[in-house]
Amino acid sequence: MNNGIMENRFTVKTVQLAQERFELELFADLDREFSAHFDELSDPAKDLPEPPLFGSLWPSAEGLASWLLAKTWPLRGQRVLEIGCGLGLPSLLCARLGAQVETMDHHPGVASLLARNCQRNQLKSLTFHLTSFQNARTRLGTYDLILGSDILYEPDLYPQLEDFILRHAGQKCHVLIADPGRYAVSRFGSTLKKKSHYENEKVMVDGHDLPIDIHHFKLG
Repeated sequence: MNNGIMENRFTVKTVQLAQERFELELFADLDREFSAHFDELSDPAKDLPEPPLFGSLWPSAEGLASWLLAKTWPLRGQRVLEIGCGLGLPSLLCARLGAQVETMDHHPGVASLLARNCQRNQLKSLTFHLTSFQNARTRLGTYDLILGSDILYEPDLYPQLEDFILRHAGQKCHVLIADPGRYAVSRFGSTLKKKSHYENEKVMVDGHDLPIDIHHFKLG
């Protein structure tokens, strides 16, 4: 087992986004992965990361990638950072469309899976940072576009997330956060909104009844 994950537990899913097609390696059974994770937690000698949320394709990631395509966002040559990237579908799309993409996640299992998904989709490996937005010492540089999908599930961490974004936002940075409607999402952006033009749009994802909110902050 590597970082709580057995390699033979993965499967491949095809994702079609308008004219763009991706193959993503992901967990075959997320419930089984969670059970294995919490079984290991019963051993006090093991220091394990949080549950393996990264190994599933979440609707918000599909929604954000679909929204970027529909908007024909000018990505070529842009410096892009995806926070809490997981499988990295929005990052893979941005890279395919010519962006200079970096990714970050605090789960150590992400790096190898992301590398395999880059290879599977004939893309160069993306720069990956094993870190968290909670780490105030993290300095990755500045970006033209900062992305996040379903990362607003812990309201107590919103101030740290906003601080991280502002540390890494270029002068005219766009920040796009896709969210499925978390209960406290209205509390996010209190600082960002004072420094940016804010818009909210909704996008539907095939197979899901509720829309995904795209929270768009344009700084500068």
